[in-house]
Amino acid sequence: MARPAFLLLIVAALAVTAAEPAVAQTSGAFAPLETAVQMIVDFITGPFGRLLAIIAVIGLGFLAFAGRLSWFTAGAVVIGIGLVFGAPAIVDQMISAVGK
Repeated sequence: MARPAFLLLIVAALAVTAAEPAVAQTSGAFAPLETAVQMIVDFITGPFGRLLAIIAVIGLGFLAFAGRLSWFTAGAVVIGIGLVFGAPAIVDQMISAVGK
């Protein structure tokens, strides 16, 4: 059910990132879009995202206290938090590896 929406999101992200460098360097044609996307990234990786991560870890603590913690779930939450907050560094590393 949610799979087609996720696939569409991935395809849209690839289409946006596959833009020609010359198009990306035009005279600010995409500046409003870039600003909006940067606001989303700042929202997710900023204080709001940090609070959500804290709540997720608290939830893991409650599950562990109740004896209902699945280690798969705990691992998924920890890896997810790492990916969300490590995303800028991961992308920067990938870009520098390509040499652009």
